[in-house]
Amino acid sequence: MSSKKGRQKTARRGTTGKYMSRSRQRSLVRLPAWGWILMIGTALVLIPITLILLQNNSASGYIEPAASPEVFAQGKAIFEETCAACHGEAGQAGEGLIGSPLNGSAHAWHHVDDQLRLMVRDGIPNTQMVGHGEHLSAEEIDAVISYIKTWWTPEQQAMQRTGRHPMP
Repeated sequence: MSSKKGRQKTARRGTTGKYMSRSRQRSLVRLPAWGWILMIGTALVLIPITLILLQNNSASGYIEPAASPEVFAQGKAIFEETCAACHGEAGQAGEGLIGSPLNGSAHAWHHVDDQLRLMVRDGIPNTQMVGHGEHLSAEEIDAVISYIKTWWTPEQQAMQRTGRHPMP
């Protein structure tokens, strides 16, 4: 009788040597075949969907760099009035300016358009970048972003469009 109890206790020991509850013993080991099939099938469906969504993170509403002279002029005027005091006349930032460079010498082009829109509209928390959404329309925000993009190289523009860029 004592040997039977010893076998039961040994059977319930986990890898740590501690006793495991019956529900813990059954959790993965006794998962029915349909459970494994369902788990693996779900993973096989979700992984490609996730990868596709990550690749297309900039698909919605791409802003062309100053597509027309009117957009260029509007974006330039808004930038000079609203942004240049912090970011510099040509987006170069530098000594005495509190804003980050926007002219391609820093990481502004690493952000997809939706992120840039949010930064201009709402500002950036815990920084001196304030939001301008109260006095700029969505079209005006797009125009100033379009103007800023004219300072970026074609390679930077292409990488910004896809959201893929080399790590520094």
